[in-house]
Amino acid sequence: MTASLLTIPKPNPNRPPLKVNLFDYAKNSATTLAPLFPYLDEGSIVPCLTVQRGGQGRRYGRFQHLNTVDEVIMMFGTAGGMIFVGPKLHPVSTPFDDPEYPFDATLALITQRQLIGKSQREEYRFLCDGCDRRLSVMAFDATPRKRAEEKPDDDLFPTLVEGYRAAREHNADEENLRCSHCGHMNERFPFETWGWDVYAEQGRVAANMRAATIAATSAPASDSSVMNGED
Repeated sequence: MTASLLTIPKPNPNRPPLKVNLFDYAKNSATTLAPLFPYLDEGSIVPCLTVQRGGQGRRYGRFQHLNTVDEVIMMFGTAGGMIFVGPKLHPVSTPFDDPEYPFDATLALITQRQLIGKSQREEYRFLCDGCDRRLSVMAFDATPRKRAEEKPDDDLFPTLVEGYRAAREHNADEENLRCSHCGHMNERFPFETWGWDVYAEQGRVAANMRAATIAATSAPASDSSVMNGED
């Protein structure tokens, strides 16, 4: 093997290498599954931070998540650490026996690799607390944009945005909350605890403000003679 084959090419200037301290990032994270870096297009490695903590009145609920790409989970703060690859269809909740116990907390890094030239799909499946049967299912296309495509202002992680939409639609219909199999009336899914609403809504605000700022700074300058009151 020649030395040229072992040479790592220089990074794309439009995608400079980035690094972040995970524990510092956790201080300002507003959502679970928060992407650490702004690269979500095809071929990107997308590491996401999840912080959960117990507290009075806190409830996480539970659901199943289907992802057609692998999710690699790395736990921090546990004896010896833990890293594993979850199944494509996996349960999601909190590991706490009692989510109201204020001294329980977890910090995890969940990483996926975006496919290149292939479609990606995800699903949210909300479950009955009485019998574990599915109450509602929402599938969505999670195919990343092409590397050559221009990055839109609202380039948000679809897992979070669509999760927020799925949870709102699930909560809005009482037929979704009452289990058709056992009759149990389930509580609404607490998406606020997961922070999906904050991520989606602040992402929308940021995109709108970016567009407004660009429009304002791109406006043609006023005629200086008019500004000076000259004829």
